[in-house]
Amino acid sequence: MNSVIVRFKEHMASASNTERGIINYVLENPEEAVQMSIHELAKCSFVSASAVTRLCKKTGFQNYKDYQRNLSCELALKKADISQRPGEFKIRPGDNLETLVSNSFQQTISSLDDTHNLLDIRTLQHCVDLLVKAESVTFFGVGASLLVAKDAYLKFIRLKKRCQVYEDQDTQMVLAKNMSREELAVLISYSGRTEAIVEIAGILQENAVPMIAITGFAESPLRRRSTYNLYVSAAELAVTGGKLASRISQLAVIDALYIAYFQRTYDKSADALQNTHLTKKGEEEWSE
Repeated sequence: MNSVIVRFKEHMASASNTERGIINYVLENPEEAVQMSIHELAKCSFVSASAVTRLCKKTGFQNYKDYQRNLSCELALKKADISQRPGEFKIRPGDNLETLVSNSFQQTISSLDDTHNLLDIRTLQHCVDLLVKAESVTFFGVGASLLVAKDAYLKFIRLKKRCQVYEDQDTQMVLAKNMSREELAVLISYSGRTEAIVEIAGILQENAVPMIAITGFAESPLRRRSTYNLYVSAAELAVTGGKLASRISQLAVIDALYIAYFQRTYDKSADALQNTHLTKKGEEEWSE
C-alpha cells in the first residue's frame, strides 16, 4: 500500500496552488474524498478532472483508481481520522521538559511511520540490484546527512562491499568526476536542494553513474536526477521551520537497504560479518 495521506503531505511543499486545493480537501475530508468520483473531487476542489489526474500521477499513483484504492486501504487500516495524529511540533516557553520530550518522541515515531509508508519495496529491490552489481559504492552527504553517509559506509564495509565516504566537499566533487557507470553513488539529502549535493548529482548524471537518492518526497533537483529515490519523512519544527527526525528517518532507510542487501548476498555477507567481528574486552570471559 502506498500512503496517499503521507505522499500528499510531503508533496505539499512543492505543489502548485491548484494541487494544494486538491490536497487540502483530501487531507481535511479523507472519508468523504475516498467515496468520490474524479469529477466529484474536482468539483469540490474547484479544479478540473485532468488536474486531479496529474496530481495522482505526480505523487506516484498510476491513475485515479489507483489513488482511490490506496486511500481506501489506508483509511481502513488506520480506523481513525488523520487529525488524531501528532500535530506540528511547537516549542513553547511555558511547556515543561517532560511535555517537550514526549512531543519530540511522538514526532520521531510519526516520521518513522510515514517513512515506512513512503518506502516502495519494488524500488528498494531495484536499489539492491544496483548495489550487488556495482564494483564500488560512494556515499555522499553534507552536514547531518554526512553522518548518515558515514553510518552507511560503516555498515557496508563490514560486508566486504567496496565503498567510500569523505567529509570534504571538494574531495566529494573529485570523486564524482572520477566515477564510472560500473560504480554506484548514494546521495543523502532530505531537501534534495543542498547545493553541493545537487552539483554532485549533475556531475554523476553526465558520467552516466547510477544514483540512489535518500531524500524527501517533495519535488527537487536531486529527485529528478537520481536513478532511484528512497523517500523519507520528517516532522516540521514550527519555531525554526527546520525538519526534525530527518536523520533518524534516513538512518532507518539505510538500515532497510542494508538488510535487503544482506539477505540478497546472505552467504557472502554472513561470512564477512563474522570475519569482521571485533571481540570486546571481557567478552570472552562472559561467553565461557
